[in-house]
Amino acid sequence: MTQKEPGQRVLAQTIQYKYIIKCKERDVELEVENRDVFYNADDEIDCPLDVVLRKNDYSFNDLMSWDAREIQFVKLVSDNIHLINSVPLNVNL
Repeated sequence: MTQKEPGQRVLAQTIQYKYIIKCKERDVELEVENRDVFYNADDEIDCPLDVVLRKNDYSFNDLMSWDAREIQFVKLVSDNIHLINSVPLNVNL
């Protein structure tokens, strides 16, 4: 009699990145391509916002028209959101 070894399954976690723009009236989510994410000189995960805006067919003019209050760069792992960086936008400068 032979024993069948249980099959091993390795599930790779899918990691995605997004920008979430918190606005006065709504939140705007911008998809980020993994190839646009890199480690900057401070060894932090980074992604240029202008590139993401352009690839999502938006511009900085759109960002201003949304009355954006905060920009969040997040990582999504298995449906969990991890905040990487957050930049509050002070319109009273």
